[in-house]
Amino acid sequence: MKGPFAALYVAASLVLATSINAAAQTAHPSNAQRALQWLQCTQQQSNGQIGSGGNPIARSSEVALGLAAAGQDASAMRSGAISLADFLKTAVSSDVGTNGELLMARASQPNAGPTATVAVQLQAAKGSNGEYGSDIFSDALAILGLRSAGQAVAGDAVTFLKSQQKSDGGWSFDNADQFGEDSNTTALVVQALLSAGVPSDDAAISGGFTYLQSVFNHGGFGDAPGLNPDPNSDELAIFAILAAHRQTDAAWGPRLEAAIQDLASQQITTGPDAGAIASQFSKLFTTTYAPSTFLLRPLAQKGFAEGKVALLPCPATSTATPTPRPTPTPGTVTLAQTGGSAGPDGRPVLAGLIFLATGLGVLRRRLRGHRR
Repeated sequence: MKGPFAALYVAASLVLATSINAAAQTAHPSNAQRALQWLQCTQQQSNGQIGSGGNPIARSSEVALGLAAAGQDASAMRSGAISLADFLKTAVSSDVGTNGELLMARASQPNAGPTATVAVQLQAAKGSNGEYGSDIFSDALAILGLRSAGQAVAGDAVTFLKSQQKSDGGWSFDNADQFGEDSNTTALVVQALLSAGVPSDDAAISGGFTYLQSVFNHGGFGDAPGLNPDPNSDELAIFAILAAHRQTDAAWGPRLEAAIQDLASQQITTGPDAGAIASQFSKLFTTTYAPSTFLLRPLAQKGFAEGKVALLPCPATSTATPTPRPTPTPGTVTLAQTGGSAGPDGRPVLAGLIFLATGLGVLRRRLRGHRR
């Protein structure tokens, strides 16, 4: 009886492994639909852009990638007569990372403007050391944009990125390592190297995944080892897993599915912000990449997806929850800790104390994120 039981055990294990890997490759179109609905109905402006502040070209480009993942033209998302494609085709930026994202969007959206001009800008931004721009995050975005547009990336660009990898396998946002390694930059660099033709079994890629493994905990990816999962880290790590074709891997398939579930669990289900991904910093920032993530489309992939995901109509009332602004209090401020006077305006002192209390980890996340 030992033989049949052993065979049955092996068969059951294979079925279980197949089920796990199949689950890891299952897209979540309804989540993508709700995210796109929130972006269009509450965040699109009268000129077609997504978001009213920060970096609207980058945010709009990220949404255009999500539309391509849904098989939708960017001209389908519009505010009145002006569409997202209309905004992107006239968008101009001098920032390297932003142009990388704009180039990815234009490479995937036929009505979002020409790629040639942006590609020339990016190629001209490469320094003698092989780096595009002045930080690793922007460098990786530039390479992804160029490769999406079918542009060649010179060998010195790959050599530079590899030279910046740290001993734990991760990459730091900036060249000076001011903030230390983080999962967002690491996942982005892994995708950039893969798009530039670096094999998936290359030591740099393997090292990058070693670092990403170290930040996986509590069912998702954190920004650094020991930190709780967050939506941005989930999204970029998922993109890296897909770009390296590790979604069917026995170790990475379950991590991919867990990260998608973690992201889905943070999607708001009711109220005016239904569909957005909750965030202590910015719902817009965490939601623009969500459609591509839920539809399992890595950043370097271009063109429309074969299957089309319908765009949901806007609810009868779609108004984003406004961010409350504190009312300035003139006059002397009393410090709660001492009861003493903080002078004519103690707000900078109070702000500094609060800022320190948030911890260096939060500081690093807010300063590091190029997309912000």
